Amino acid sequence: MGKRKNRSRAMVIAAKRRSARPLALTGALGAEAFAAAPGKIRFDLANDDEDDCCGEGLVSVPPPPPTNPELAGAHMSPASVSSGRVIELPRTNSPWFSRTLNASAVTHFEEYYRRQNILPDESEWGAFLGHLRRPLPVTFRLSAMASHRTGVEEALSEGRDVLRPPRRILADSGRVVPPPLKLEWCGGYQLGCDKIALKYGRDPALRETQRWLVRHNSTGVLTRQAVDSMVPAAILGVEPGHMVLDMCASPGSKTTQLLEALCAGGLEHDPDGCVVANDINPRRCYFLVRRCAALGAATRALVVTNHHAQWFPNDGVPAAEAVGIANQDRHGRWPPTPGIAPFASSAVREKTTGAGLPFGRYPAGTFDRIICDVPCSGDGTLRKNPQIWSEWRPEFAMGLHALQLRIAQRGAALLRVGGYMVYSTCSFNPVENEAVVAELVRRCGGALEIVDASDRVRGLERRPGMKTWKVITMVDDNIVEYPTFEDSQKSEVSVGLRRKFERSMWPPRVRGATRLGVRMKGPPLERCMRLMPHDQDMGGFFATLLRKIAPLPGPKPTRESMRRAMETDSPGTGAGSGLGGAPPGGFPRPVAEHRYVPVSDAILKRIAEEWDMRAPSFVSNFASRLFARSQKCRSLTYMAPGVIERCVSSDGAARMKVVWGGVKVWERRGTAAGEHYRAPTDSKGVEALVDGTGTFEWRLTQEGAVLLARHAGDKRRLLLPARDLKQLLLELGKDVPLNAFTPATEVAARSISPGSCIVELKRGGNFAGDDAFLPLAAERTVKGTLRIDWRYRKGLEGAPKAAASAILRRLDAI
Repeated sequence: MGKRKNRSRAMVIAAKRRSARPLALTGALGAEAFAAAPGKIRFDLANDDEDDCCGEGLVSVPPPPPTNPELAGAHMSPASVSSGRVIELPRTNSPWFSRTLNASAVTHFEEYYRRQNILPDESEWGAFLGHLRRPLPVTFRLSAMASHRTGVEEALSEGRDVLRPPRRILADSGRVVPPPLKLEWCGGYQLGCDKIALKYGRDPALRETQRWLVRHNSTGVLTRQAVDSMVPAAILGVEPGHMVLDMCASPGSKTTQLLEALCAGGLEHDPDGCVVANDINPRRCYFLVRRCAALGAATRALVVTNHHAQWFPNDGVPAAEAVGIANQDRHGRWPPTPGIAPFASSAVREKTTGAGLPFGRYPAGTFDRIICDVPCSGDGTLRKNPQIWSEWRPEFAMGLHALQLRIAQRGAALLRVGGYMVYSTCSFNPVENEAVVAELVRRCGGALEIVDASDRVRGLERRPGMKTWKVITMVDDNIVEYPTFEDSQKSEVSVGLRRKFERSMWPPRVRGATRLGVRMKGPPLERCMRLMPHDQDMGGFFATLLRKIAPLPGPKPTRESMRRAMETDSPGTGAGSGLGGAPPGGFPRPVAEHRYVPVSDAILKRIAEEWDMRAPSFVSNFASRLFARSQKCRSLTYMAPGVIERCVSSDGAARMKVVWGGVKVWERRGTAAGEHYRAPTDSKGVEALVDGTGTFEWRLTQEGAVLLARHAGDKRRLLLPARDLKQLLLELGKDVPLNAFTPATEVAARSISPGSCIVELKRGGNFAGDDAFLPLAAERTVKGTLRIDWRYRKGLEGAPKAAASAILRRLDAI
């Protein structure tokens, strides 16, 4: 009955939405379009930018913005504005309009930040609030990877009229669309319209711009990303040899930016570093994998993990044996230590790490660069989430302050001395920003310093961080200020509210203070970066670049203190207490869970024979980097040396919960959806590597073909002329008879046994030295045909067709 009742209510609400008329005729979609197609429209993930693509499926069509530009984003008619009445909009999860809007009333958001004095100049408030009520313009950046250089040049050539319009473009509202603005500091562009106007605009130039963005976004040549979201990776300075950690990575636009910087040198040589992208939600972890999959073979340097950021494990700390901490670990490096309880917490083990006796409270960090983009109240995203206007309260920031500080402290502990970390939020609130940075620097006792990063993003309009702020709450819609922490703990304050306050929320008091006769100075919070929407037509953002200049201080524990600590049930870092790791206070996970294991020698030998890989480089540079998730070997994954060092062979790799890593080179036939394949067995009942037709059991992937082509011999390699390659790509996913190709290609294809093969363009003439045509994986079938199966991850359905079209355009252009 309950389910039936819920369905009935949902149907009633849906009927009311369908019958609702749009409030105003706008530039994004006319009233005729709403009448013709009311209700639902499916939004493509590839078309949306960073935070808007987190929700999947069908979403309600938002009403278009009004013709008055001052009210853009507020979705009110002029009559409603003049009367000051409240407009009730349908309840929805869509981020383009608010649930309840009042044009004349002062919102809690505005009153709070006026008291915080985030804009010292009173004349700026009109521009600040006006920009927050307007839709966010579309922004994107071009790939910095060498392997995408040809694609970027092609995109710029093809989009010449998009980036430099030859004529004036008008939106449906009659407003002139400004030309795109180039952002030199990040290699990106900012369009003069929002994504709703771009998607539903009637002007042919806007429609062509939308098609151009979708086409090249599918191939990884460009990435839709908000301007403020590009700042952390831009100021971090990632290089190919760095070990990089993104602590709160989803939805993944910053991760792709880091990965592009790490693999900027191209695909010829594997980077020595790696990017570890972490998120607390497993579902968002897989969405992160999907977001990075557009970069293709570059993901060989990527690892996606699923941990609480504040408990992220230190992979340099050895994991305990499954039976508890013994006299020595599996590598024989720990000295005998009596009185150690089994399943001791990971924090205790980190204290005991090192040669001989412990050397301090915290072990050395292992990452060169860290992005600490913590969860926040998100009021800097008002332009994408206008419902915050009516739902915002200052207590949101107070409830996140302690968590943000713990995540930042863990990031500082994981950072190497000399490394850099970016702490960032999409919030204006100093309680989430400067207060966290000031307390972090204080707790680290001089091990961290704030760096002025303005020279790393020249051309970006930024404002200095705040040195003073107020701690304010809202009680019965009244603003209440607490000058000190003691004021917040008085009896007249409710018990529930009292618990939300932390001493670290207040500005550091250092004025006039002296230590040993030397006047003390507070942390240089003016070096923090505050981004305001009206400075460069973007969202609100806060970022701080920190450098670790010394090990974190801590008491030198004695044997007695270690013994007492190990006998307690402290949850420690929460990274795990067994060989497989465990949650706080839990038991170890199974050893094989979340682990990558080396591929067996028998399979490697068979692969080497099948693909004619007899060179010594195969063993040293390829075979040693192949791993599987289990002994069943459903897929064989290639990992860069940095990934192996970080998440496979390191002392604490067993404590990392890896969701995804590397590039899938081969996958077993029959593992895909809708496939039915049963590997034959030999006389002893052992699965054979080929079936009765001689087809190899593992299918080569498109990303794997790019990596394998450097090591494979000529046994399963086809060099096709441009005519034959065009024919294969035009019939993508279809069987092409061998007699349809040129005679030389037909003879070469018939000499290959059924199974996967590598297809390359025959070099020569205009194609000599051209790296725009990467190797492709094809299937030589038993029926005497050739087929290109371009498999894709869910959400990237348009990627194969877009990639094939890009190759065809290059073939036609040369």
